[in-house]
Amino acid sequence: MAWLAGLAAALTAVAVPAAPASAGYDALPAFPGAEGFGYAATGGRGGEVYHVTSKELTGPGTFHDALTTAGDVPRTIVFEIAGDVTVPQIVVRGKKGITIAGQTAPGDGVTIQGNTVRFVDSSDIVIRHMRFRLGSGSTDDAMYLEDTQNVIIDHSSFSWAGDEVLSIKSKDYDDPRSKNITVQWSIMSEGRLTHSMGGLVEMNTISMHHNLYAHNNDRNPKTKGVMDFVNNVVYNWGDFPYVAGGESGTKGYGNVVGNYFVAGVNSANPTEAVVRGNENYQVFLDDNRIDSNRDGVLNGRNTGSGMIEAARPAVRVPERFEYPPVHTQNPRRALGLTLDHAGASVARDAVDARVVDEVRHQTGAIIGHESDVGGYPELDEGTPATDVDRDGMADDWERARGLDPADPADRNGDDDGDRYTNLEEYLNELAAPGFPKGYPMEPVSWSGEPFEPPAPEVPEAAPAAPLDGDAIRSAVVTDSSSNGAANAALWSIEQNLQVGDYVAGDRMTGSKAYRFTSVPAEIQGLEWVRSAVESRGATNDDLLSFYLPVDAEVWVAHDSRISPRPAWLTEGYEATDRTVADDHGGSWNLFKARLPAGSHVVTGANAGGTVLNYFVAVDPVPGDSEPVADAPGEVRAEPAGATGDTDVAVSWAGSAGATAYLVARASSSEREMRIVATTTDTTFRDADVEAGVPYRYQVTAVGPGGASAASADARALVTSGSTTAPAPGDLDVTAERSYSVDLGWSGVDGATAYGVYRAPAEGGDLELLGHVAEPGFTDDTAEPSSTYRYAVTTVSPGGESEPSSEVAAATGGPLDPARAPEQVQATEVSAAAFTLGWEPVPGAESYQVYRRDGEGAFARVGTTTDPRYTDDTIGSSVASYDYAVTAVNELGESERSEPVTVELPVPAAPTDLRVGLQGATFTGLIWTSGGGASEYRVLRSEAGGEPQEVGVAKVHTTYDRTAEPGTAYTYRVVAVNAAGTSEPSAPVRVRTLPGAP
Repeated sequence: MAWLAGLAAALTAVAVPAAPASAGYDALPAFPGAEGFGYAATGGRGGEVYHVTSKELTGPGTFHDALTTAGDVPRTIVFEIAGDVTVPQIVVRGKKGITIAGQTAPGDGVTIQGNTVRFVDSSDIVIRHMRFRLGSGSTDDAMYLEDTQNVIIDHSSFSWAGDEVLSIKSKDYDDPRSKNITVQWSIMSEGRLTHSMGGLVEMNTISMHHNLYAHNNDRNPKTKGVMDFVNNVVYNWGDFPYVAGGESGTKGYGNVVGNYFVAGVNSANPTEAVVRGNENYQVFLDDNRIDSNRDGVLNGRNTGSGMIEAARPAVRVPERFEYPPVHTQNPRRALGLTLDHAGASVARDAVDARVVDEVRHQTGAIIGHESDVGGYPELDEGTPATDVDRDGMADDWERARGLDPADPADRNGDDDGDRYTNLEEYLNELAAPGFPKGYPMEPVSWSGEPFEPPAPEVPEAAPAAPLDGDAIRSAVVTDSSSNGAANAALWSIEQNLQVGDYVAGDRMTGSKAYRFTSVPAEIQGLEWVRSAVESRGATNDDLLSFYLPVDAEVWVAHDSRISPRPAWLTEGYEATDRTVADDHGGSWNLFKARLPAGSHVVTGANAGGTVLNYFVAVDPVPGDSEPVADAPGEVRAEPAGATGDTDVAVSWAGSAGATAYLVARASSSEREMRIVATTTDTTFRDADVEAGVPYRYQVTAVGPGGASAASADARALVTSGSTTAPAPGDLDVTAERSYSVDLGWSGVDGATAYGVYRAPAEGGDLELLGHVAEPGFTDDTAEPSSTYRYAVTTVSPGGESEPSSEVAAATGGPLDPARAPEQVQATEVSAAAFTLGWEPVPGAESYQVYRRDGEGAFARVGTTTDPRYTDDTIGSSVASYDYAVTAVNELGESERSEPVTVELPVPAAPTDLRVGLQGATFTGLIWTSGGGASEYRVLRSEAGGEPQEVGVAKVHTTYDRTAEPGTAYTYRVVAVNAAGTSEPSAPVRVRTLPGAP
């Protein structure tokens, strides 16, 4: 496949895609004219028929009942009513096989209003010729689909939502379940301010073609995952048209082909069509048009990569992703076809007609309320067709085709043998006028294999680094919950437990900051394990484990609301009458157990999934005993048994006074020592090793009074008897500094590790510095003004190779510690960004920039190698920030510089204030932001009076709804942030329309 070669050449990081799940258009389309990923949705084919006869909210014959009572039998929903149908929130969960046939409604068709319709965990859904216009009574989506499969939305209209107009998502981005979806010949328009969003279309395999997005401030649409966006029209976006991934790290693969982007009065960036991209979003861009000049004439140009936002670009790829193709026209032709036929166009209502007319003439504006554009139009309710047998087909139509109007079973026959049921033939004939004359009704001839995103390369997770304290050694958290690794990273060993300490590692900021308000004297001052609240969902029986180097009392604080208590707690620990409390009403009962030195402590699941997780404190109780004085000696580690066995036998000379020994191990892949066993013997057999992996062992003696120092290292390498891999052949010195040397080499096939050796340049034997799992090593034990020889070996299951050819390195002279930067000052200040500068520090390799807000602590916000830094993450609600800078060299980080305070300036005045929509009792205003504002205030005056504030806006569009009919007003807008208020914009003068006579 040609696209693969091109893509690989452009993006070498993209892996070869997996085998496709399906190929070609080989299934029966949902209906003639169905295309794209969702073309084969079966809908209600072969099932029952439900007649919508009532406009009540719920109950028999209602739209709510039609959807929510669908069962295992496929269902086709037809309409005997027309006009506006108000619904409660409808959640269709776990349903399969539904067709909503809006084309069957009499008169001007059906408009669903008042609340959202949500499809969750459902499949094989067909929606045709429906309108979903939410209205100001709701802040929800007009329609929302989550974890849905095999869906096609055809010739439907969505508008006036308070959240997203149409959203289609997978809930779990790591396991996307929304697949095989098409939205075609539909209109997504007029999302209401202040949100005004066209829709999230994320983590699907989705085709969107011949659709119109109009008058939505953002997300036209916002996409992630697999997207085929072809022959669509996007008009009058406010801030953002097609969003290529946004700020997410989620992968995206989009075809943007043959589309027409038309800027309108609200379009803040009229020359950019594909925006808010990132390095994770790959886009194939071809033959699109963008009309940026707002001259009232549809005369867009193909600006190629120029229509991709320069500040946040998506990655443009040279070959089209192979997705199920759709019939594609050049953008100008597709523009006309879409405007003529998109939406519920068999009986297009006045809303769609107006929106389409506004696109043609580049008029209209983003709305805040449906009344801004006249509200719901009156719809002719017509007369329903006679259907005596209630099979969904009009009696006249049945008679004309030789069917029996009194036999409901004939709906599922196939009289012409084309695999569509008779009912489907009827529905398809009703919907046919929605397509352009001559538009092909059969899918594009195709036998391709659709591109599937390459599975991310997930490296084998290295064991989490053990947590070590004085009385708690090699603590390991093993959280089995779905977010377990992130939860485990928030556990920590803390010292000196006191009132005021944070309770949990994931409850330390904002309103979620939990602090202890009472701590019994028995555990005050102890070393303790701070856990994470979200680990309460773990179910494994080894959530926390650690070793004791001294006799100790182990205290477990367990949430008092949990009943029954877990067995590991009640069977291993004694209940006490002591409790701990926090400032959010949480309380813990304390349990304790006295355990000897060398104990391996294992605690299990919390057993309460909605409360607080337990925590553990350890109190050493050495009595009169002293720590073991002498470390174990004569430690040996050797392969045990015959060649091919993978055990290591560790032995040592005992230490006087020891009651147990703790055996710790490190390896080339796990560099930190971790205790792996406790024993009362002076030997240990390690069966958890792999051939070809170098290991290091240390032994510590423990007794009632405490532990000895660790022994010297003992090394072991178990081999398999296979051939040894060769030494690396291209060892190179990649950096020479005063106190370190960087080495690099190419990987060797079959290598499990590499040994790095060093010797003085003037002579002497090579000595092992250490083993690493991957090519590359930093020798941070080098001395200044020294020369060294280095060599590297390859370690494999067959053993260790001979050393490579040697390379030489010379370190620089001694360094002085880096001093703190001086003369830190703000060199450029705007309401959107601050730029700092300072005097260069001799010998500094980099600088760390710290910031604090108000009286908080300094936190690092950036790193730079130049004595200059621009902070564009400032908030418009913060009046000032304090900054300090440190210099970094090989000896470490300097003290912080003297802090400098940078005041937030007031934002620039808005410009280009203009009128959008105008009515008798409202005025729509639009302006261009100068940046740095947290909000905008609208000032109005009349007849020379003083300006009065009549509204506040968060975006650069708003409506004054306090106006009187036929009145002249002068408007100005000011921008506001924490520093104050800008100068007013230039005025705009308007007169509202006269009221009704």
